[in-house]
This record gives sequence, structure tokens and C-alpha cells, in this order.
Amino acid sequence: MDQILARHPPFQIYIKNDMKPFLHILFILLYFPLWSQVGIHTTIPSATLDVVGKVKINQSLFLENPGNYLQIRGSRLLIRTKENQIIKYNIDESKYGPINSAQFVFRNTSTNGLQDYDTKIDTSTYIVTVQGYYFTAANNDTNVLLHSNLADINIEGYQIYAYPNTNTGTWFLRAFINDSTFRSGNGFVDNPIDLFLNLIIYRKGFIAKTLQNITVSMENSETGMAPLPLGF
Repeated sequence: MDQILARHPPFQIYIKNDMKPFLHILFILLYFPLWSQVGIHTTIPSATLDVVGKVKINQSLFLENPGNYLQIRGSRLLIRTKENQIIKYNIDESKYGPINSAQFVFRNTSTNGLQDYDTKIDTSTYIVTVQGYYFTAANNDTNVLLHSNLADINIEGYQIYAYPNTNTGTWFLRAFINDSTFRSGNGFVDNPIDLFLNLIIYRKGFIAKTLQNITVSMENSETGMAPLPLGF
């Protein structure tokens, strides 16, 4: 039997019994306002969904349009732990950061420079580069002369870099001048130096990735073009 759903003179609305569930939902949507913001544990939501407390997600969370955030200071990264927990990364409490800087100071270094130094930093976990360097004589005296062992008029090249030692699986440092010694003091004779190396240490698997070596044959030319690394 048909029923009258609503009267509004001069009209009457009749519905079939099998249409009642659908129209009831339709009228609820029409007559009840839709909230633009939803709050959980808060009566004053400040976003479309404002949750005060912990949120547990059993499977996946997708952010299709997270938007832009221009504030840097005080910001925190979200990371996933080995137990698949999403937590806020606090660099002040961490033993290391995604990018670390450290100054290695080598006092009383040989006049031949630093030939090999094992940093004990694991090559499978970190990437190490030398960002800068300087050296002084005793008492921070910067009056240091480089003397070539081949000829007094020669100016030799520097060798200052970090490299992975495949035997130890750790990063090594070198800092010396080709076929030369460091000289200082009265008469500029061979003397030990204080060597300062500024390192950048990147944590692998976080924001740093090692690409394959790029080899370019220059054909005795001064200019050339290297292929674009994969992924760029």
C-alpha cells in the first residue's frame, strides 16, 4: 500500500514501500546539515579531521595531496621503525642525523701528511666525504710552506679525500701533498703540522643514495659532457 511521505499544499508525495529506505536516507541528507570539520576528542576541530590522541592504522595510509609547509624551524620528520611504527624523528635525541658534520683534528701529523687513517665508520651504513680542510704549524701558526722533493721550483698537487677500504669495510682518510713535505719554523725546515679535516657523513637508506661511477673518456680534450646519472 502506498504511503504519504510528506504533504505540502497543494501537493502530496506518495512512495512505494520498497522505496522507503532510499528516500529516508535522501531526506536525512537534505534536512541535516553536513559538518565541514570533524573532531575526535575535541569540540573545536581546526581541520577537516582533527584527532586529539593516538591514531592506529592497521594497513596503509595514503597522502594524495599533503600540501606545502614552508616553516623549517621546529619541524620534524616522520619515520617508520623496524616494528613498522610511525614516529616523530627527533634529531636531538638520536645518536646520528641523516646528514652529520664532524671535524677531525690530527695533532702533530707527520711532515709527509696523513697517508692512511681508519675512521672506523662503516661503509655499508654511511657515506663519508671531505668537505674542507686546513693545516697549521705549532701554536696555530699558519706560516707553512710546501716543499717539493723533486725540485725547489715545483708545486705539487694535493691528495685529500675519503675512500672506502674494501678490506676493513670502513672509511679511510688521506691528506698529503704529492712528493712533498710540510715545512715551517725558522729557516722553513720539515716539521709536523696540525691537520683539520671537515667531514660530511651521510646516513645511507635515509636520504642519501650511492650511484654508480660515471666514467667519461675525454680523448685528450679540455671540455666534454658526462651522461646524466640514472634517475635524474
